[in-house]
Amino acid sequence: MTIRRYGLFFLFLADIIFLFTSPSFSAEKVPTKIIVRVVAKDSKVIGSGVGGAFVRIRNLETGEILAQGKQEGGTGDTESIMVRPRKRGEIIYGTSGAASFQAEISLDRPTQVEIYTEAPLAYPQSIQKGSKTLTLIPGKHILGEGVIIELDGLIVNIVSPSQKESFRRGKNC
Repeated sequence: MTIRRYGLFFLFLADIIFLFTSPSFSAEKVPTKIIVRVVAKDSKVIGSGVGGAFVRIRNLETGEILAQGKQEGGTGDTESIMVRPRKRGEIIYGTSGAASFQAEISLDRPTQVEIYTEAPLAYPQSIQKGSKTLTLIPGKHILGEGVIIELDGLIVNIVSPSQKESFRRGKNC
């Protein structure tokens, strides 16, 4: 009978605790930090030298734009990105001075978002677009390496003929 009595007492205490504690996701908005890094496929971070990247974070449920701006900074550490073999969990793009976009979003519940990007902004003829969807949890920051969005493409500048010249068929074709 004593075990049963302790069991009921335990259930009573558990009910009291749950009654007076706030739920894990309350109506209060919690600041949540996120870093986004836009990188070129099999290459480096898209930096300010090529105009950076446009980044927009949108709530998928409501369509509300939660944050947007420009990724700016350097192209990252060449040794860690292009030369050294990679280990799981190792920071590759999130090095000092590497370009990124950082936002602080106030969330009151888990929120599914779309992160959309386009780059390189200084070369409109070469712009590529990409996106990624994920769920942000209030107060669970995504920092360090951040969310990586990889874009295909190369920057191509036609040198000859120039924009003012026309292409002529002939012996140089």
